[in-house]
Amino acid sequence: MSEDLHIIKDSFWKEVERGKKGLNEGLPMGFNRLTDVICNVQRGRYDLWGGGTGTGKSSAVLDSYVINPIEYILANPENVSKIRIKYYNLEMATMPLMAKLMARRVYEQSDGKYLLSVNKIFGRGNYRLSLEEDRLLGEAQDYFDMLTDYVEFVDGSVSPLFVYKDLLALANEVGKITKREDGYWNFRAYDPNLIVVVVIDHVGLITPNKDHMGNKKRAIDDLSEMLIKFRNRCGFSPVVVSQFNRSIESMDRKSNAHPDPQLSDFKDSGNPAQDADTVISLFNPMRHRLNTHNGYDMNTFGSFYRGISVLKNRDGMDNVDIAMGFIGAIGKMKELPTIDELNANPDLASKVMGYFSNINKN
Repeated sequence: MSEDLHIIKDSFWKEVERGKKGLNEGLPMGFNRLTDVICNVQRGRYDLWGGGTGTGKSSAVLDSYVINPIEYILANPENVSKIRIKYYNLEMATMPLMAKLMARRVYEQSDGKYLLSVNKIFGRGNYRLSLEEDRLLGEAQDYFDMLTDYVEFVDGSVSPLFVYKDLLALANEVGKITKREDGYWNFRAYDPNLIVVVVIDHVGLITPNKDHMGNKKRAIDDLSEMLIKFRNRCGFSPVVVSQFNRSIESMDRKSNAHPDPQLSDFKDSGNPAQDADTVISLFNPMRHRLNTHNGYDMNTFGSFYRGISVLKNRDGMDNVDIAMGFIGAIGKMKELPTIDELNANPDLASKVMGYFSNINKN
């Protein structure tokens, strides 16, 4: 038996023992039904999220891999799992992202009374903050500072080579790298309970290396291959956000009785969908003028509704659909009751719609 196989067997049984002790639960994403399918934020898993423009991809990733896991850690100090996040923010600059995160905090701290837009926070046009909104926004600064204890945002254009060097430096911070005679290197984490999440949002904005000669597909493919190496060697958890092809918005797809996303809809390259352990899509039925989606009435839920589908799951079930509510102004996702629960309990349906109606009034 080869030395590498001995190492793999040893690692296998160590993971089994960790599981017996409850050390592989991961960190909650904040969505119970999604957690049932993909088992929380996990060490060493490559997740790919995709959707059309405005479906809430970035918001879903921030909820699932940043806000909800961090808030869980703060609320459960006895929990052994820890998290560190490197967030390559290629689409939205950190300042408007900061505004959305703070607006979300204001909304939650005021029990939904104040729903601040980015325009209102920055006083654009005729929008101005009230004295109370200004006070709450100031208090939300502490919340944002707390988040940045766990997450580092990287703005601007980055190439696969930049990401490689950056992640190699991160690996040296959180573990020990030992070079081997065959040119490869081994990694040992200082803390086996630390989950290192690497977010690329979104991958279509990656800047090609010089040797890519401006070829975006080559850049994306090289980046995805490199993320696999850090997943396999260091146990890092890549989370890649991708746009869908415009074909999903075409009239042919809109006239299709089942226009829901497919693995082939990912833009620029199909390699991330092949490389990822888990592939998750977001879908806005209103863009396709659908009256219903998986039993949910679009005339009732309207633009707040989003459908999440687990298109691929190497470690469990796939082709699973989950209904979500989306508050775009603050980038907040909320899991909706199942259609069976809503049909069985009219009061629950009224409560859910009352919640979204109040948002609409704000």
